[in-house]
Amino acid sequence: MATGTSNSPKQPIDTYTRLAHLLHTTAPDGEALLDRVYEELLARESRAYAAGWSDALREARQVRRD
Repeated sequence: MATGTSNSPKQPIDTYTRLAHLLHTTAPDGEALLDRVYEELLARESRAYAAGWSDALREARQVRRD
């Protein structure tokens, strides 16, 4: 991955493994399960967004130095 987020200690090694874990843990109801999956997606989206900004800033700084 270009952003380097795959090396983040908070992110599971495999997205499918994390999703499978969420789907196989017992949830009180379907709505609770959807809430868990939605929260996971939002967290991943936030990390990817932040990583993208970090990459963009790093590239901008490097272009300024060159």
